[in-house]
Amino acid sequence: MTLVVIGANPTVARAAEALPGDLLHVQLPGAPALDRNGGRTPDTQLVHTVDFHDGPAFLAFVDEVLKPLSPTAVVSLTELGLEPAAVAAERLGVRGVSPAVVRRTRDKLEMRRILERKAPHLNPAFASGGDPEEVALLFAGHSPVVAKPVSGVGSNAVALVNRAAELPVDRRTAGTLLEAFVGGLEFSVETLSTGGRHTVVGIAQKGTTGGFVEVSHMMPPPALDARGRARVEEAVGQLLDALGLADGPSHTEVKVDGDRVIVIETHNRLGGDGIADLVRLTTGIDWRVAALGWAVGAGVPRGQAEAATAATVFFTAPPGTVTAVAPPPSLVHGTIVEWEVTVEPGDPVRPLRSSTDRLGTAVVTAADAVACVAAVAELTALPIVTTQPDVTVPAARTAVDARCTVQPEAAPPGSTAPPNTAAQPAPVA
Repeated sequence: MTLVVIGANPTVARAAEALPGDLLHVQLPGAPALDRNGGRTPDTQLVHTVDFHDGPAFLAFVDEVLKPLSPTAVVSLTELGLEPAAVAAERLGVRGVSPAVVRRTRDKLEMRRILERKAPHLNPAFASGGDPEEVALLFAGHSPVVAKPVSGVGSNAVALVNRAAELPVDRRTAGTLLEAFVGGLEFSVETLSTGGRHTVVGIAQKGTTGGFVEVSHMMPPPALDARGRARVEEAVGQLLDALGLADGPSHTEVKVDGDRVIVIETHNRLGGDGIADLVRLTTGIDWRVAALGWAVGAGVPRGQAEAATAATVFFTAPPGTVTAVAPPPSLVHGTIVEWEVTVEPGDPVRPLRSSTDRLGTAVVTAADAVACVAAVAELTALPIVTTQPDVTVPAARTAVDARCTVQPEAAPPGSTAPPNTAAQPAPVA
C-alpha cells in the first residue's frame, strides 16, 4: 500500500509517517527538505521533485513515475496541491477527491452559484465583478460589500467597499467575487467525510481584523451553545453535499448571525493557522494524520485530550522596523504551550494585509472557556513586538507610539471582530 502526498511541509510529512504502508512525497523544486534522522528518510518514504503546477510536466511524471508504482491513493493538504493531487488520482484510477469537486471549493464564484441552486439559505447576496448589471444590483441593495479574489487564499486582497463608485477597475472582472457583508461571529469548522457522512472534529471561533486577516482562533468556540453548534454542523453538511464532497477532510468558514448560518468559503483540506493543533489538544484527535489517512483506510487516531480549551494567538505590529521582541510571559489564567516569533530587531514590518504579514504565534491552553478567554486577553494586552515607524510612513501613521500599544483598526459596521492588536497577540487556532 502506497500513499502519494503532494506538497507536504515538514509537519505534514511527520504526521504521514504514522500511517501504515509506504509513503511517496511529491515536492516542488526548492521546497523545504522533509528529511529527518540526520538527513535520511525512513526506508518506506520516497521523495520526488517535480513542478506540479506545470500541467504537462506533472502529467508526464504521473504516467512515467507514479503509474508503475501502483499507488493506493493521492492526497494533498496544501492549497496549491489540491488540484494536482485530484488530477493525479483520477488519471491513475486510485482513491482521491474528484478534480471537479476540488475546483468547486477553490472557485468561490462557482461555489456561490452551486449554493444558489441547491442551498440558497447558505449564501449572502453576491455578484461577479465582471457583470456590471449584477454589481449595480448588489450595491443597490447592500452596503458594505466584500470584494475578494475568486481563487484567493490567506485573506489576501480582500477589501470592504461601501459604494459601487469606489470599486476599482481592476476589481470589475470575472476574477473578483463581490458579496454582501455579513455580520455576526465567524467560525472555522473541521470535518472528515466518509461515504457522504460528515463528522465535525472541531469548531474554532475566530477573530479577524477590520481588514479580514485572521488573528485568533479558540476551540471549543465559547459563543456557540449546543443548539448553535448543531446549526453550524447542519449547514456545513448541506454545503458539502451540495458541492459533492463525500470523502476526505474539509475546512469551512461560516458566519453565524442570529439563527442564520452563512458560508464564507470551504476547502477540501484541514485548516491552517495551527487549527490541527487545537483539535489535538482539545479532543485528542490527530487531525493531520486523519486528514491524510482517510485515503488508505487508516481511521481517526484519537489519544487523550490535553486541555479543556485552547487558543492560538497571532502577533501583529504597526508597520515600521522592529526595535524589540519580548520573551514568553507567565500567564495567570492559562499556559503557553507553543511560542514562535518570526521577526527580530531590525526586521521590517509590513502593513497587515494578509496572513503572511503576521509576526508569530502562541498556543495557549486553559482549564475552561472563561479561563481561556482571560488568558488570551492577558496575552493580547502585552506588547510582544515593538516597532518604530519608518520615516516614509505618512504622518497619520506616525501617531502610533513606538511602544505599540493597542490601536483599533476600523471594522465593518456590525462587525464583531476585535480591534487590531498592534504589536500584540490575538487568539488563533
